[in-house]
Amino acid sequence: MEDNKLILRCQHGDKQAFQELIEKYHPYVYKFLIKTTDNKQLSEDLTQEVFIKVIRSIDKFDLKGKAKFSTYIITLSRNCYIDYYRKNKKSIKDIPMDENLTLQCNSVEEVVIDEIYTKGVIQGLEELPEEQRLVIKLKYLEGLTLKEISERLELEEKTIKSRIHNGIVKLRKMFEGGDPNGGGR
Repeated sequence: MEDNKLILRCQHGDKQAFQELIEKYHPYVYKFLIKTTDNKQLSEDLTQEVFIKVIRSIDKFDLKGKAKFSTYIITLSRNCYIDYYRKNKKSIKDIPMDENLTLQCNSVEEVVIDEIYTKGVIQGLEELPEEQRLVIKLKYLEGLTLKEISERLELEEKTIKSRIHNGIVKLRKMFEGGDPNGGGR
């Protein structure tokens, strides 16, 4: 069954649809997490947490948005994993990175989020101006909100947003093999 129809049924409270959605995506999420964590028990726990979050937030999934459900659920899985590391006070550097794991994404921001967990992007971040590098790390590596970053750096949220946007544009140009500082804007 097409994902959107299944999700729509879930959004209308159809318990059977939730069961079908879980059965369809459980192996996908578990394989992603086992590959990411290299820990069977942790992967099982995080997979369960992911589906609890899916059930609680299915109403927020935008059926007309650009993101596919598969992208949404993997992003949710990765966020659960990062939250686990944060709660256990492990460094983001301790998170295993897989250069071969690339998801099909539809927005520049999703691409950057996916790529930020690869070594190449971490190196690319170091090439950005300090002001852009710092806000991107706070947003995507530490998971802070714009408000939290704004309070921490004592800057306006729109300044933070602008720095993140400009940094992402430069990173995208790096990924595409272009000069991040030349041409265009």
